[in-house]
Amino acid sequence: MSDAAYLPTPDTQAILFDCDGTLVDTMAVHREVWDRIFARYGFAITDEWWGVWANVALLPFVREVIPRATAQDADALNDEAVVLYLDALHRIEPLEHVIQVARDHHGTVPLAVVTGGYREVVLPTLDAAGITGLFDVIVTADDVVRSKPAPELYLLAMQRLTADPLRCLAYEDSDIGMASARDAGVGRIVDIRDWPTA
Repeated sequence: MSDAAYLPTPDTQAILFDCDGTLVDTMAVHREVWDRIFARYGFAITDEWWGVWANVALLPFVREVIPRATAQDADALNDEAVVLYLDALHRIEPLEHVIQVARDHHGTVPLAVVTGGYREVVLPTLDAAGITGLFDVIVTADDVVRSKPAPELYLLAMQRLTADPLRCLAYEDSDIGMASARDAGVGRIVDIRDWPTA
């Protein structure tokens, strides 16, 4: 399949990008951070577990390892995770083939970041990749009651861009993210896991 199959068409009204794993390869760092935290509870993250839980909202993610965790417990662990992640920010890798889409359409097509991550992590990540200024709207888990796979993040981003969902294009790297975009009515969704980079 040619690259054209993964690129916006002339009638695309807005382009929506997930952040972690889509614009920037952060997942290895996130995994190392949470593996370190969960080790205190006798839990070691496996590839299989991470594949299922990596993109899930914070509280159910933590409760899968610590079933009695409260929302306050999860927030405290997340505060620790943020510090550890920011210390390792120099190790993230921009995904240039996806970022190039944003660069090519910046200023001509409205662009949004639509992420289940929290703003305190997302903005430094985008800054570290040098791409924050490309986007007209940045929507994070802080902006909604229900994060992905619920559709609220995408619905909010498209509302802020005043874009017709059917004419929007979303880039995602997870089943949870694609479900969120699909349930928000996004007309076209690209799974970047299927996009060859070489």
